[in-house]
Order: sequence, then C-alpha cells, then structure tokens
Amino acid sequence: MASFTWSGFLCLVSLISSLIQASHQSLPLPIRDIYQFSIPTYIEGVYVRSNGDLIVTTVWPNASIYAVCGATTDAPTISLIHAFDEIGAVTAILETQPDVFHFIGGNQSSLGFGIHGTYGVWELDLRPANGTNYTKSTIQELVRINDGGFLVALETVPDTPTTLLVSDSTNGVVWRVDTLARNYKLGIQDVNMAYPPWGATPFGIDDIHIKNGYLYWSNSYEATIYRIAITDNGYPPAGAVSEVFKAVRALFLDKFSFGPNDGDTIWVAANANSQLVAITPDGNATFVAGVSDQMMLAGPTGTAFGKLKGDTNTVYVITGGGLVSPINGTVIEGGKIVAIDTTGFF
Repeated sequence: MASFTWSGFLCLVSLISSLIQASHQSLPLPIRDIYQFSIPTYIEGVYVRSNGDLIVTTVWPNASIYAVCGATTDAPTISLIHAFDEIGAVTAILETQPDVFHFIGGNQSSLGFGIHGTYGVWELDLRPANGTNYTKSTIQELVRINDGGFLVALETVPDTPTTLLVSDSTNGVVWRVDTLARNYKLGIQDVNMAYPPWGATPFGIDDIHIKNGYLYWSNSYEATIYRIAITDNGYPPAGAVSEVFKAVRALFLDKFSFGPNDGDTIWVAANANSQLVAITPDGNATFVAGVSDQMMLAGPTGTAFGKLKGDTNTVYVITGGGLVSPINGTVIEGGKIVAIDTTGFF
C-alpha cells in the first residue's frame, strides 16, 4: 500500500479541482425547462423584456401571444395576452419602444406554408396598462404587405426605430415597413436570401439581425448565416456584396440571436437537428445543447438572451416540439420554453 504524503494529497486536490472546472466547461450546456404547452403547439417568436418577462408567440394550432413571468424562478407563470381569430400565425415579435411591440401576423395553408398577401406588421401596445397588466393591451394591424409571402422576422432600422426590416422567406427579400406612414416598399434583395431549388418547402431567408454594421440572416435550408454591409438608414452601401459568414453542418437553421451581453457570438436554433449551435466571431460552429434523437430540445425555433442582472448568460430557447421533424421520425411533444446556461461555453 502506498504511503500517505501531503504533497500527494495536494496534487489529488488540484486534480479534482481541475476536473470540476473542466466538467463546468463541458458540453452539452445544461437545459432547464420553463414551460411546456400541449400538443400540437408550435412556438415561433420570443422576446425578453427588460423586466425579465418573456413574450412568446405561436403559429400552430393558432396565433397567440403569451407572457411568461418569473422565468428565473422555480415557479414561472404564463398568461395569455391575446388569441387571434383573424390570423393563424404570429411569427416574430420585437419591442420597438418602451411597452410597444411590433409583430408579424398572417395565415398558413398548413404549418410552414404561408398564404401570399395575408401577412403584415401589427402593433401590441402595453402603455394603457403601464406595461404590466397584459390583459389591458391594445392590438391593431398597421401595414398589410400585399406583395409578401411568408414573413418570418423583423428588425429595427438603426437611425429610425419606427421603420422595420421584415424578412420574406418565400420571396427571398427584405421589406422596409414605415410604421408611422403605414406603408412598405422593397428594402433589400439578394441572391443569397432565396430558397434553394432542392428545399422541401419554399423557405429561404429566415431571421435577421443588424450587428456591427452588417445585416446578418439565416438561410434555412442552406443552413448558412450570411451577412451584408448595411448603413444606419437600413440600406446596403453602393457596391456592397453579401458573403457567407458560416455554413453549418445542419439540416435547417431557424432563428438566432447575438450574446451574451450583446456579444458577438451567434446562437442559432438548428430546428431539424433539435440542437442549439454557437458560432463564435471567428466562425467556429459548435453544437452546444440538445441531442438529435432525444426530446431535450425538440425542434428549436428561436433564441433570446436574458436581461436581468444574473440572467444575462441565459439563452432562452423556444421549440416547436418536433412537429416538423419528429424525433426518431415519430415522436413529438408540445412546444416548450427552456433556459440554457451559456457560462460553460466561454
């Protein structure tokens, strides 16, 4: 039997400490369930308010907007803000000024197939309720984009927050919507926004974000993040050409966000893979959460980072429950909201 030495004991303690640290930084990142809807709910939009509340939207089996309060606690609560009769899908939502949100709403012939000319930009105003009582909100459609196809994401123009850029996955363009004048026009058209001819559905450009002087977008079936230089007025400068930022070995990329703390890493939902991908500024892509043949992250559709102190390293991920790409070809569940701690990635 080996004899005991203090130096050997200290070496053992050091080794255990190193293993604990390595384990903390290991993948996949930990997932915590926040709330799960019943089958067949498909969640498509998510936004995190400055007070920590999550605003989520559904596209199936109906169009609804919900508020999730207390997402950082052990007992989060969810409340219905509005369920729509006139439209069947709310694909994205964004706060454009304090307590005022703009969102995209329209109709589908079936899940993932938008009906041409039915989508537009709507407004959700929480100011009558002082931003806290969700049942007293007001909702109205501002601009119907009659030339539009399946509209899926929106972003504010940097120098004019009342003007929005709206991605159109079927037409492969970005519309420019003036919410004050209540009109729209073509904003950006690029060959890398179009859907590939081999795609299972006519779905090209998906999510859009402006970051560091570029407009970034995901092309879903190409599983690629593209970008193009963009000015503060929301147009590419003369001669600007789009470029591949990162092509991911995935089946279908959905929506994404930058973070944490407004950082430069992209966190994108790999829907058909049932995984979350992190793309660092140097273009390195890593599958950081979820397993393709398990239900932990079945059909993730979007991401958004926490904003409360102590929660900024949390990325909230919404899912469609695998309704489009069932786990192992057959297993589905109701869409859910999960929290993923990204601290171990860095």
